[in-house]
Amino acid sequence: MRRYLFLLLFAGAVTACTDWKITGNEEAEPEWGTASLCLEEPIAEGETLCYQIKIDLDTLSGESELAKTLAATLRDSVLCMQGFATIQETMKALADSMQNEWKAEMAEVYEPDLEWKESLQFYYTITGKPVENGREDVMSYQTSIDCYLGGAHGSYVVGYYNFDKETGKLLKIEDVVPAEKETEVLVAMAEQLCKDWEADDLEDLQEKTGITMLGDLYLTNNFLMKGDSLEFLFNQYEIAPYSAGLIGITIPLPANQ
Repeated sequence: MRRYLFLLLFAGAVTACTDWKITGNEEAEPEWGTASLCLEEPIAEGETLCYQIKIDLDTLSGESELAKTLAATLRDSVLCMQGFATIQETMKALADSMQNEWKAEMAEVYEPDLEWKESLQFYYTITGKPVENGREDVMSYQTSIDCYLGGAHGSYVVGYYNFDKETGKLLKIEDVVPAEKETEVLVAMAEQLCKDWEADDLEDLQEKTGITMLGDLYLTNNFLMKGDSLEFLFNQYEIAPYSAGLIGITIPLPANQ
């Protein structure tokens, strides 16, 4: 089950929620709609406590390369289920897989008078939508996963995806930062973090925040292009403990970008 914590990182009876659907104005440009799934079910027969799976992903209709690449990214990298033709099929497959796993896990530990049965109220929420980035050539998209699957606390994971509007290509960091600029960008990231946290250097930063305790800074593909700047985002446990939260670093775009 813990693999679901990092999906970037969901049939049963549905109550208090609707089944999956797509809504949107077909005449709008671009043609955005929303693919949705919502499932809420008791953790055991006759139980008032429920678990929930909820997905809302903005999608593009049509056969443009941008629409097709976005759909493939949502299926393969966000929902992380392979081999399904549509986002709706992928969402249902994920829901079925998660629910089957949850039921099996709960069956092993559930008792009607269990003191800590509230910890079995799992939830898993995925949202995805385009974000304004101040650029005419790039469409940026943000996903968020908010979930609790038992344990001491939940998890919150944010992912950024950037698409070339003309070709539909999903941009990787090497498309934005050329090899000869990598060191320059890493230095700028470290300097900006130290400035943001009023640290003298990375060693001082680690002592104050835990940042880089679990890993060094690197050029992650989890970035957002916005205007003339570049924001890198590190989720929980990537380079720092959970207590550090999400770590965002915004620096100027390298020259010629």
